[in-house]
Amino acid sequence: MALAGPYDFGDCWSCLPELTREAFRVRAGAPTQEEARRLAYTLTLEGTASAITAPLLVVFGRKDRLIPWRQAERLAAATGGDSELLMLEEGNHGCANLTPWHRPYTADWLAQRLKGTTR
Repeated sequence: MALAGPYDFGDCWSCLPELTREAFRVRAGAPTQEEARRLAYTLTLEGTASAITAPLLVVFGRKDRLIPWRQAERLAAATGGDSELLMLEEGNHGCANLTPWHRPYTADWLAQRLKGTTR
């Protein structure tokens, strides 16, 4: 399951709020914003998403202000296995404003795919 994550973080960089870019810089241990930007461009699923062969549910909010919703479409389309995109039209980043609607769906989706598996 993927929730509100980027397909290519570098592609999102210029649209990110300054506070988000600074938080990434600090958490990544980058000494400068330019180094943080360079690191962001290394966080991509380009060329590797096709190796995802397990079922994948991509949950995303179309009103996400941090990561553009087209990133979710890219991920769902690029995987090498069964994928489903749950795009919530009114969802914000992480669909935090719609938790009561997407979490039960996600739990049911996961339970259905795990049915019959053993520990």
